[in-house]
Amino acid sequence: MSDTLNNSNGLDAALAGLDMMDMDEMFEPEGLPQSASTDGLSMFRDVPLTVTLEVASAEVTLGELSRAAVGDVLPLEKAVGEPLDVKVNGVLFARAEVVMVDGKYGLKFVQRNAVEEQDA
Repeated sequence: MSDTLNNSNGLDAALAGLDMMDMDEMFEPEGLPQSASTDGLSMFRDVPLTVTLEVASAEVTLGELSRAAVGDVLPLEKAVGEPLDVKVNGVLFARAEVVMVDGKYGLKFVQRNAVEEQDA
């Protein structure tokens, strides 16, 4: 089972690293000028993705977690006001702040090159 998880994570990382802009020619329909395709991703626009907002994480033991009761507080490592991680299909995509939009939660993107900075 761990091989399946590793393969899945490897696939996510490989897909995140693809530069679809370099693949424009492969996906251009015959006879259409290059300018007809705006960004090389047009044929993928309807592919569903799961966007997840990760507030923070904490490492605890099973014993500590089993003793947790209603009202207990688990401290997290992210500071108040620090941008939160936005993941797409489990891969870091950006950082954002939580905002209110018509009485519902929304995301305000504050950093789009989060993947590049994480790798550095």
